[in-house]
Amino acid sequence: MASSILSKPHRFILVSDLDWTMADHDDKDHKALNAFNELWRSKFAGDSLLVFSTGRSHALYSQLRKEVPLGTPDVLVCSVGTEIFFEASGSAPEPDRKWAAELDKGWDRAAAIHAAESFSQLRVQSESEQRPHKLSYHLSVKGAEGEAVVKQLEEKLAEAGVSAKVIYSGGMDVDILPKGASKGDGLRFLLREIEEASTAPKDGVMACGDSGNDIELFAVPGVRGCMVVNAHPELKAWCDVHPSPNLFQASRRCAGGIVEALEHFQLIPQ
Repeated sequence: MASSILSKPHRFILVSDLDWTMADHDDKDHKALNAFNELWRSKFAGDSLLVFSTGRSHALYSQLRKEVPLGTPDVLVCSVGTEIFFEASGSAPEPDRKWAAELDKGWDRAAAIHAAESFSQLRVQSESEQRPHKLSYHLSVKGAEGEAVVKQLEEKLAEAGVSAKVIYSGGMDVDILPKGASKGDGLRFLLREIEEASTAPKDGVMACGDSGNDIELFAVPGVRGCMVVNAHPELKAWCDVHPSPNLFQASRRCAGGIVEALEHFQLIPQ
């Protein structure tokens, strides 16, 4: 399935986070999301690639699809970039094995769990969010105190010799991943596979997000970034420190901001 999706040349690739980026949970009528879906169907679906990149596991992604009228992506990147699916609908298929093998290098899941257990401020998230290459926690403290806990956790993992990274997002979510894993790393892998199988998209790639785990999407070389106006402070701060013509700070929320960015970068075909 991966080869059939990636071997076809694409004009443009859109990569989007889901919660509070593509999906606005305060928009009960899903007006902005439905407008994006119609725009994608009419102007992009025939020659472009839609990628959803979410912190959710496949199980929670499937749950979201029952609650929100999401379009069907060509590629689904789940669990903060640690799992890639080329069949995104129906029951959960196996994640891409090539990507999973890359993440296995230097990863010691048991040692990472042991390091996290020494922090009382970390509460384990639901079982569905504990994945082979992702451990997820809620942090009970915020602000500078929360950032200090994250730094101490990073030091603890390094002392234990675990090849891992810690991603802090939304002011409360902490994910421990293999060193080579993130939404950005998942996108880099996908772009390498696309370039090997076909050709790079002539209209490039645009990534859309609202929180700290989307920063690495924006940092992928050559990728345009769209920060929706309802973004969390950690993403706003990063965008302010890294101004670029390729980085657009939208004035609209969620899917409305994505459409605004497509207009801004003049990516909508006439």
